[in-house]
Amino acid sequence: MGGDFLSIPLPGAHYAAGDAVPTVSGPTYGTRPSGLIVPRAYTRPPAPLDSIATYLTSQEVLGTTVPAVITAHHLSRLPLTQVLGFCADLLRALDTPGLSHRQVDSIVLERMFMPAVRRRIDALLADGRRLLLAPQVLLVLVKYAAQLSGDCMLPEVEPGHLAVAYLGTGDDLEQLGDAEDSRLSDDELVVGTGLPGRLEREIVAVHDFHRQTDPHHVLAKFIRCWTQLPADLADDPEVVDLPAEFYAAVGVSLDDFIAAGVTLYSITLARGPRLPRDLLQQSGYDEATADRILRLVTRTPADLRAWAQDRSSSPMWEFSHLEQFPLVDFGDHLLVLRPDLVLRRFFGWLPVFDIEAGLGPGKDKQLDRIRGCVRHLGEVYARESLQAQARRHGLRLFAETELRAALSPGQGRKTCDATVDDGRRWAVFEVTASRLTRESVASTSAERLDGDFTKLLKKVRQLDATITGLRVRESDLTGQPTFSQPWRRYFPVLVLTEGFPVNPVTLTMLRQRVEEAGLLLGDDVAELEVVDGTELEILEGAGFGEITVLDALEAKGSAALFRANLRDFLLREHQLDATTPDRVRQLAQVAYDIALRDRRPPPATGAA
Repeated sequence: MGGDFLSIPLPGAHYAAGDAVPTVSGPTYGTRPSGLIVPRAYTRPPAPLDSIATYLTSQEVLGTTVPAVITAHHLSRLPLTQVLGFCADLLRALDTPGLSHRQVDSIVLERMFMPAVRRRIDALLADGRRLLLAPQVLLVLVKYAAQLSGDCMLPEVEPGHLAVAYLGTGDDLEQLGDAEDSRLSDDELVVGTGLPGRLEREIVAVHDFHRQTDPHHVLAKFIRCWTQLPADLADDPEVVDLPAEFYAAVGVSLDDFIAAGVTLYSITLARGPRLPRDLLQQSGYDEATADRILRLVTRTPADLRAWAQDRSSSPMWEFSHLEQFPLVDFGDHLLVLRPDLVLRRFFGWLPVFDIEAGLGPGKDKQLDRIRGCVRHLGEVYARESLQAQARRHGLRLFAETELRAALSPGQGRKTCDATVDDGRRWAVFEVTASRLTRESVASTSAERLDGDFTKLLKKVRQLDATITGLRVRESDLTGQPTFSQPWRRYFPVLVLTEGFPVNPVTLTMLRQRVEEAGLLLGDDVAELEVVDGTELEILEGAGFGEITVLDALEAKGSAALFRANLRDFLLREHQLDATTPDRVRQLAQVAYDIALRDRRPPPATGAA
């Protein structure tokens, strides 16, 4: 190899420096750290833009845009059941493990487009950076169909085309979705510390919508926090009996609720989104319990139409109705709009709202205790992952009670929730269940999004106070003398148990606010990182000899993806060899074991 090209010597020929040689045409080549010679594109480090896919527009597919009136024309000539079934089939395919987005695009190409159009789309998709199907377009299409499609086809009316309706919905998102459909100003293209502009709000909403759901993590966390920890920590004043509270408020045992969620999720993935109306009764539920559960998570087509007509549902990213009611009840059958929505509905934060609805008005104190308990146990669950990693790698872990006693004795100042260290590097963790508000997720309020960042800033102050305390009182905590060590480093980490859209824009927004507030200053302090529970479990499941949490935080600071989220750095740049930890896998299995149990009628009285 000479320079940036590959050459093939001719048999028997002799070459000297400067001789002309035949080269392999095509891409230029480079050498990877392993010594392997590959096309130059594969030698550069990954960049944040590599994680972004762009979806094809109707201009690219059809050669023209589809006006809103044409989209409405086609949807008005399609029955609602057909459009919802189309969207549900594709969303299920996108959520199916082992089926790539590209494979789903190929299925759609074969079924919906003529050969000439297929060839054009195939050429556009060839580089792997373009996609045909956009999940958000499918959910907005659900909205539009609920507004425009009828209950059945009228005689002698030519049916509409789903492909045109889908592409037109993609063109129409901003026109019908956002009241601020003006061109972005230069100020709104800059990421700063003032009120978030449209670009910042859109990036937060888009990333939150496309957040990856790990079924093992979702199930494991729910089982541990809602069924096990309330019993294990019954003496903790912040803990209430969540299974008993759920049964008293909802009238359904928590085990029955868990089993129903697993059943609906698993059968949809295995068989498709159209389910028998009596599926739960076939699974062993009595009719009353099955009806109670379905009332929590289903609504009729009429309810769906009412939501779609509501002006508050018009923003592009407003899908709260579908998140709360991911099943449509057609009377003779159920339609699951998306398996991922079912998983989040049963095993996320929404069961707290079921308790709230069941308690009724005037129970604010009781509800506050329940909410506080769920937040507290989510934080305990995250700390358990840190404890598992510390034990495995021989690292020291100090909990909040130890930190407060040693670093602010008698002063009552707050510290972070946990620290992990190896004697020279300290990772300080503040765990919080803080979630984005509905307005932030829907990209409708700059003030609400700014408020979400302000709440996180309060948690950063606890990280800052802990680092300040460690600088001067470390020996009081460890019981060992502290010598001057100029290489000592502190790595501040916010752990958001309910997830957060971490990307170069949001992380820059938060880091700028931290610097402006005068927090986490000093050459010995790394920049703030934000992680979620799944990312902690990725590190927990790292292969033998892989990096520790301290190694990962230090390496990310100088990585190409230093502004990306930890998951991208670990899996794409570091190429971490990780599997689901046994602890998490076993907890998730408990949910399936509950679903496989023989169903029994719930008790007539008493707690679940």
